[in-house]
Amino acid sequence: MPNPPRTSLLDTQSRGLSVVATLHGEIDLLTAPALSALLAPLTGCARPDVLVDLRQVAFIDGTGLAVLAVARDAATAHDGRLRLICTHPLTLRILHHPGLGFGFDVLESLPAAA
Repeated sequence: MPNPPRTSLLDTQSRGLSVVATLHGEIDLLTAPALSALLAPLTGCARPDVLVDLRQVAFIDGTGLAVLAVARDAATAHDGRLRLICTHPLTLRILHHPGLGFGFDVLESLPAAA
């Protein structure tokens, strides 16, 4: 029996004008292609407003961060945005590291009016 994917989309739901994609597991070299395929339709439409909930993600590496950056750039290219929801201290440290310059918009929780 094959192993289940280490990262999967738990849920995608509309919340006002936003779409919330809740992920869990790990985002790394092995799971990045599947994540990219999940995010592409969400960020490739006109004026996307995507919230990627990382609160249940246990690990993210450079490849995973690159996938999120590509998705953010795709959303921006379509006059939209991609925001991350994250509370994991190590992940936050990487996302906010000034030398890496990711420039993600990071929230601690879902906004009241997403």
